[in-house]
Amino acid sequence: MAGSVNKFGLIALVLIIAVGVTLFFLQKEVPKLYINEFMASNSACCPDIFDKESESDDWIEIYNAGSVPEDIGGMYFSQNEEKPLEFLVPKTNPELTTIPPGGFLLLRANGNPGKGVLFLDFKLDPDGEFIGLYDKNGRTIDSYEFKAQKVNISFGRASDGDTSWKEFDVPTPGKSNN
Repeated sequence: MAGSVNKFGLIALVLIIAVGVTLFFLQKEVPKLYINEFMASNSACCPDIFDKESESDDWIEIYNAGSVPEDIGGMYFSQNEEKPLEFLVPKTNPELTTIPPGGFLLLRANGNPGKGVLFLDFKLDPDGEFIGLYDKNGRTIDSYEFKAQKVNISFGRASDGDTSWKEFDVPTPGKSNN
């Protein structure tokens, strides 16, 4: 009888370990992506190369602090914490929406997603608002609530992925804030 109890205990332990190892490998880590810099009141910076009128759109820069490329296609932006799945980034062109490790991706917040996958279906409010980046399940990747912005001054992390923020008289879209 004592041998069968030990046998069942060993089987239970092996099952617990197997389930734990399986769950460990199945659980995808939250990407190390950051809303790194943005411009919510833009009239002169960074003309839109896809727009023949050289319109200067609001923009959001995403920084990948991870060690693997991250495709933001299928992720969401929101201007409302209560509705994380508000604006889908299309999954149709991973060549454009994948950020290399240590790299940056510039998205245009111009309310005109018909221009392509890098154009968001909303504009930033220069008087201040919330912006968030979410995974396909509505899990927060990064978010920030900003106050009124100055014209042609970007706002971003003091250094890439940092917790402190500052104004940039010389914006650095698609480049390091360091």
